[in-house]
Amino acid sequence: MTDIRTRVEQSIHIDASPGQVYRYCLDPEQLFAGDPKHVVESRTTPEGVGTTARLSMRSGPMEEDDRLEYVEVVPDERIDIAMQPTMSLIGLEHPRHDTALYTLSHLFAPDGEGTTMTLTVTVHDPPLYERMIDRLEGKGPDRLVHHRLQRIKEAVETAGAET
Repeated sequence: MTDIRTRVEQSIHIDASPGQVYRYCLDPEQLFAGDPKHVVESRTTPEGVGTTARLSMRSGPMEEDDRLEYVEVVPDERIDIAMQPTMSLIGLEHPRHDTALYTLSHLFAPDGEGTTMTLTVTVHDPPLYERMIDRLEGKGPDRLVHHRLQRIKEAVETAGAET
């Protein structure tokens, strides 16, 4: 039996068309710009599916290295990204520990003259220790998603105002 849990789900209104928001999010360099998890490398594909990226973040003695792949793309409507985080102690190449698989689902829905963008973060089959860590993190992931959505809103609206 698969255990899929919604970790975070948040929406934001962006004063731009769904197509503009979608096109911005097709590029991992833009999507994660300003995040604590910074893009180390990325490779985009014209159709979106198969786009890959690697993100890195340090927190205390731990380093998180995330491998991402755009696995489902519906133009102007949806982008699903599979994310495999790996954790390790800073300075040690091994052992690295793969954590549970995550899915980042980005939905773009028309909303008046703009778009409602919803980001849902789900975790697949989290082991007990990861569920315990989630409880310790509290609202940290919620804040990360909130700030990411705010940055996307600002970047897309600023780009739209310049054209």
